[in-house]
Amino acid sequence: MARKSTQDLLDELEEQFLSVQKRIMTSKDRYLANHEKDYEKARDAYHKEKKKLEAASKRVKKEAEAVRKSGTKTAQNQLKKARAAAALLGDALMEAKDIMNTAQDKLKTAKPFQKKLAARAKALAEFEKEWDRKQKAAEKAKADRARKRRAQKK
Repeated sequence: MARKSTQDLLDELEEQFLSVQKRIMTSKDRYLANHEKDYEKARDAYHKEKKKLEAASKRVKKEAEAVRKSGTKTAQNQLKKARAAAALLGDALMEAKDIMNTAQDKLKTAKPFQKKLAARAKALAEFEKEWDRKQKAAEKAKADRARKRRAQKK
């Protein structure tokens, strides 16, 4: 089995580094946006359910007034149905609120993580600049040594 040269190992390491840096940058760009989108979606669902509940409550009040005035069995049945619908909508509202709160909590925890991702990306960029600087210095030193050797041979 042939041994890999130092340059091959160095190239492989640099390729892995660039891959990790690319993944961190894409994660940083998408992470907070995804959580914000989830929160907006949950908030919209909560507001829809809230509007439905308000409409159902108005309907219950209206039918309760009709039952009070007429007192018929049909009106009483309508009132029961309206109350049951309002209760179901109330449960749906509570569930939507829980989902919204969960999304909000995730968004709150996503913001510090977003900062960590940004810091990692910055550190990787600085490392890459330093690495390039060292590589250029090493190449220059190698060229200088080669020039000195040629000069000594003459």
